Amino acid sequence: MAISIPVTANSVAVQLQHSTHYNIRCYDTQLRVLAGQCHVNGHKLDKTSSSVTINSLDSHSRLSFNTGNVAIISAARVKECLVEAGVEDDFEIIGNIGAVILISPSDSSSSLARSTYKRLWTPISEEEPLVKLEYFQLFSGLNKSVCISGEWSDPVKSLTSPDCRVAVCGPQNSGKSTLCRYAVNKLLERHKTVLFLEGDIGQSELTPSGLVTLSVLREPLLNPPFCNRSRFVSDLSLTSEHLSAESYCVGVVSPSQVMNEYLEKIKLVVDKAKSLNNGGVPLVVNFMGWTKGFGVGLHADILRMLEPTHVLNLQTNSPKDLPPILELLEIPGILPETENKIQTKPKILNIPGYTGHSTSAGFQAFELRHLALLNYFSPIYSKNNNSIVPPYKIRWNDVSVIIPDGIEEKLAAYTLNCSVVALLTGHSTKISDSENIRIIEEDASHMKCLGLAIIRAIDIKEKVFYINTPVDKSALDQVYVFKHTVLPVPHVPSGSLPMPYVSNLAASEILGMGSRSQRANLKRRYRAVS
Repeated sequence: MAISIPVTANSVAVQLQHSTHYNIRCYDTQLRVLAGQCHVNGHKLDKTSSSVTINSLDSHSRLSFNTGNVAIISAARVKECLVEAGVEDDFEIIGNIGAVILISPSDSSSSLARSTYKRLWTPISEEEPLVKLEYFQLFSGLNKSVCISGEWSDPVKSLTSPDCRVAVCGPQNSGKSTLCRYAVNKLLERHKTVLFLEGDIGQSELTPSGLVTLSVLREPLLNPPFCNRSRFVSDLSLTSEHLSAESYCVGVVSPSQVMNEYLEKIKLVVDKAKSLNNGGVPLVVNFMGWTKGFGVGLHADILRMLEPTHVLNLQTNSPKDLPPILELLEIPGILPETENKIQTKPKILNIPGYTGHSTSAGFQAFELRHLALLNYFSPIYSKNNNSIVPPYKIRWNDVSVIIPDGIEEKLAAYTLNCSVVALLTGHSTKISDSENIRIIEEDASHMKCLGLAIIRAIDIKEKVFYINTPVDKSALDQVYVFKHTVLPVPHVPSGSLPMPYVSNLAASEILGMGSRSQRANLKRRYRAVS
């Protein structure tokens, strides 16, 4: 049972029963605990906690929370906190109250992100919510949400050391991301800061795909991955703000074709993570879901690099499961055997993996990657009139570019135009003038990624790039290299918003700047996929 009491036109206070489970559907919602406590995705919130912004969308399982087993709140205390929240009229107080929460709309998201979230939050009629607002619905029970049982919570509770290094492994769709979020949220109850290393470049938690990233977390992870927006920095430290990230770009969504490059960048991030982890800050590492063939060798190499204190190994009792971890540590990897030797054996915690329906509610991996890109680039849209902000104009001789092997230099402009590129920092050496786009030939694996950009147009005559990016000007001054990626330019799911690389005001002679006319009588031919 739950009772909502209006506080303002858009916000309500909700009384929740003691020791009861609930699940939520919402978008762009701010939640604050007024009295008692509740546990949201493993993280405890009480009156001393800051407000949190939550999104529980149809793309993933619903957010679950419970009011725990704390003492029942007295009616007098409930009345007091409701009056403090601004409730003036007479109101009903239910018995056995475990928590009182304040629900209000958040204005933290951009207009484009909010529009996208609303499309992933459609009204439903098969269930009657306990609380129903335009942006928020509360249901009793754990229907359509992921319930964290003791088989998962008990191993996570054992992560007591402040300098633990936790590797989360398992096959695809076994619950790695859910377990990572839960582990981070529980660790944040005991520590002010948690480090998170993203090794899954196909389904990243905090950044767009194609990046190997180390992030600083100070707040719980209570949103679908594509709702998170990291701030890329060139030198991550333990004093960096929440969601700051030091990143290296692989540029693809699977390491299968770039295994050596992937391992090189994993090593750079692991070395940085270990140096910060030694300062007494927990580290959680999300491994990729490629657990067969060369994927086994990659796991072996990364585990030896990481030297984890704990391995949370999700098992599904299927051929996709990893070999026993201690055996895996002795398996030859991709790297030479002498390059990595683990000194101390980790504590292995084999955990039953999730074997039910996918928590992505029918969304395919490429659709979730697209949503992450759309959210990342949402700041390039003006909040006032839904127009694209003016692009940056960058001369060819101010940057070098990295394009896929086999592309001729004369085709570089066509390859880069209307593509997503990584913005890499490097040595501040001057780049000599050139008639053509300068293609970098040196090893760029050490170059850090400061964000992504869309090359909106290329002016061949003036020899300039036009780029749109959420990266600010001060960070762009550190960028010396554009790296081509396979990430698609995100399209906006609304006829009222313009495409991010189209402008009606652009000069037609600038390659790719204007919109393209469509031929309705010509149909695109697709290659069959078996």
